[in-house]
Amino acid sequence: MNRIMTRIKLLSLLSILALFTTGSLFAQNPTYTVNVNTVPSDIASFEAFRDSLATTPEGGAIVMLFALRLYQQNPTEGTKALIVAVDSSRLSQSTGAGSYKGFALDGSTKYLLGQIEKYPFMLNSYLPGATPENGYTPAGLPYTFTLTSNRFSGTVESGQIKLFLPSSGAATPRPITMKRNSKGIWKAAEFSSLLVGVAAPATTDPADDL
Repeated sequence: MNRIMTRIKLLSLLSILALFTTGSLFAQNPTYTVNVNTVPSDIASFEAFRDSLATTPEGGAIVMLFALRLYQQNPTEGTKALIVAVDSSRLSQSTGAGSYKGFALDGSTKYLLGQIEKYPFMLNSYLPGATPENGYTPAGLPYTFTLTSNRFSGTVESGQIKLFLPSSGAATPRPITMKRNSKGIWKAAEFSSLLVGVAAPATTDPADDL
């Protein structure tokens, strides 16, 4: 009798543990929303854009996305934007060409930027409304971005957190690690996955209509 009762208790305990584990595995990951009403076109508007959004890690992640887009459209202004959007670990002190406010992008960051030329449609894949089927043409402003984190991401309180940004050209969201500086601004410390290639846009052949 005691053996039977012990077995029943053990089975009950295992059932409770299984329910707890299943709930943990399928718990919804936290989401973070960022709204963008205007797009910066030069370093002056970009710095104002950064200061308004990068007070949160999700805002800082979107700031980094628009720094990359500005670089694609205007490398001179975009380089300045990237310098003020990335973590200090991505910078070196410099007053030479390509520097801004006494700093320049480090070599590894400059190397990553080569991906933008290789995949010119890549950055648009993160914008609302853009899909491979429509040639990665985004919807009009305003934009609403939804990012996620998971149980391995870290915490806002620690000053470092990994977030995930969806791309319509990729099967899974892309990670970006954000760090908070001493002034409370969140900057991109690791973002190489944002610059991995995406699905090629659909193309139409004018001869198809013949």
